[in-house]
Amino acid sequence: MVVGPFRQFMKAIALPMVLLMLTATLAGCTGGDPDGGDGTDGIDAETLQGMIEAGLQDFMNNTTVEITTNYYTNETSTTTNNVNGSGDASTSSLHALSGTDPGESSLDISYGEYDTDLALLVREDAFPAASAGNSASALDGAKICVGIGTTTEGNMVDWFDSRNIGFTSVPVADTAEATAKFIDGSCDAMPGPIILLQDKSIQLVGDGSMNGVDIWITNAMIGTSVGTFDFSRSGWSILNLTIEQEFGASSHLFAVHGEVTLVGTCISNCTGQSAVIHHTYVFSTEEFEANYSTSSGGIDFSNTCEGLTNLDSWPGYFGPPGLECELDMTMFASLYTANWWDYDIMSYDDYEFAWSDWSYYVLWQSTAVTMHE
Repeated sequence: MVVGPFRQFMKAIALPMVLLMLTATLAGCTGGDPDGGDGTDGIDAETLQGMIEAGLQDFMNNTTVEITTNYYTNETSTTTNNVNGSGDASTSSLHALSGTDPGESSLDISYGEYDTDLALLVREDAFPAASAGNSASALDGAKICVGIGTTTEGNMVDWFDSRNIGFTSVPVADTAEATAKFIDGSCDAMPGPIILLQDKSIQLVGDGSMNGVDIWITNAMIGTSVGTFDFSRSGWSILNLTIEQEFGASSHLFAVHGEVTLVGTCISNCTGQSAVIHHTYVFSTEEFEANYSTSSGGIDFSNTCEGLTNLDSWPGYFGPPGLECELDMTMFASLYTANWWDYDIMSYDDYEFAWSDWSYYVLWQSTAVTMHE
């Protein structure tokens, strides 16, 4: 109830009002003819002051004042815009969808013996290929990066001893460490199946890791098989997501991100091998980018709107603004491209493989559309 300010206001105007009323009342008294002898010319200042004070008190005692009280609150006003064409067409809102989902997956790995004889990848500056005749038998005294106590180390010891030569083992925890030490010259060679060393050689030369140092691969060290490697592998993991464009809205897709991991857990002959191996697939696409695809998988988009087809050309993927549409996104990963070079593996059939759940994130914007009949 607002009382204090009103009282101050009334005090401020009361006296001028009284003076105005008294002045009008006394006008006939003070405005008479001083020579007229009517008795009104005898009012002095003191008498006038007394009359004002008496009149003011009478005014305050007999005047009724009506006060209107205004109440105010601190309520917060919230406006909700529903994206259905009824709101302000300039109002837009961002939407995000994220989470995890197992999706659908398949895994088919078969094994067979093929070219698994052990060989060595060698630095040319330590042992030239020409003078060695591309043979490991010429690497007497070589420093070789290998896991201590592994089957690979044991096979090499037997092979070198049978030829009355030797080598020095440079301890490494896994293939990644062996590669790093091979690159920096801590070791002269690193072992592996010929077929995998060929891929490794191409990788190191192609990405410039060797800094101009030539490398070469020895002939197979006959009788030193490292076991069975996967002969064929196939599999996939797929995640489907659907988001909607409501009637009376215009939706635009900004970004999509998805990732999934293929995990291998060692279940037999695990001494000297990595307990867990994994390969993570990551796919992302941004605004205005077409269907995203690589050799390892990708993201595909398709949309449907009631009564309409051939909508691929609409920007933002959803379809014509204002119509009720669905945008379907399919993320897929292919097993075939998994690269296990960063792990110490003697045989893939020692591992049990499984796909992880997908993690995903989608960002889009919706703007209200005024629909006309």
